[in-house]
Amino acid sequence: MNRIRRFLIKPNTFNIYNYQKNQNPYIDIEHNISLNQVMMQHKTLENSLSNKITYSIIKPKHNLPDIVFVANGGLSLPNIKNTIILPFMKYNQRKEELEYLKNIFNYMKLKTIEFPGSDFAPFEGQAELKWFHNGTKAICGYGHRSTEETFDIIKDLFDKLYKIHNLNPPKLLVVPLESPDYYHLDVAMLEFDDSKCIVHKKAFSEISINRIKNFLGDENVNVIDTKDTMCLNAITDGIFLITHKLTDLTIKPQLQKITSRIVIEIETTEFEKSGGSVRCMTLDLF
Repeated sequence: MNRIRRFLIKPNTFNIYNYQKNQNPYIDIEHNISLNQVMMQHKTLENSLSNKITYSIIKPKHNLPDIVFVANGGLSLPNIKNTIILPFMKYNQRKEELEYLKNIFNYMKLKTIEFPGSDFAPFEGQAELKWFHNGTKAICGYGHRSTEETFDIIKDLFDKLYKIHNLNPPKLLVVPLESPDYYHLDVAMLEFDDSKCIVHKKAFSEISINRIKNFLGDENVNVIDTKDTMCLNAITDGIFLITHKLTDLTIKPQLQKITSRIVIEIETTEFEKSGGSVRCMTLDLF
């Protein structure tokens, strides 16, 4: 599955506000953001990517503290080119991102499709769905932002969209996320090629891990157990695996052995105070 490019949004609007308290287990409303550190850390991420496009939001009329976490900004469809399903965010301050995302995607000549969600069925884009097998399979995670109803809607939407393009819709595996530490699937799982992934043991029940293995093949699913809950909020880029500064010294050799890639650690501490890291800040465009 060929990735066209990685899309990023500069963190010039990034902040942490009191009203974000408890929106995820990592958020620290007492932390004073260092804008210099924010810009430097994001630039390091940009420089580590081989094929990317970056936008800035200039003088927004709303507070946009989290739009930098653009993995939530939509879902690109591997076999329907230049098409983005827009998110239906759970929290109000993130709902205000939608008009800016629409404008950017329209400027990029991407077709945007509204997600017919609700406060009972939010959908936060790529963060909640992982593509496999050239986009013919996808794993979806719910429980802390999205719900089971979210993926009933996704299935119906896929059935309609793919039929229009004379394609078979992707097969979906929908599994619950067991711990709020893994509030999005992109914290709980890293896909590192078209058929393989790594999952956090604590993110899923044993039943769900077995379902993932049945879906992808037992040999394609690697399970790790670590207190470094952010280590799989990472991306692969060619021969590299890019992740945050690992807090568990045993994990780096595991990641390198499992993926046969060189692990690059970059500083994302400012963003982790708001609950995001490398994967959260990149959106794949097919």
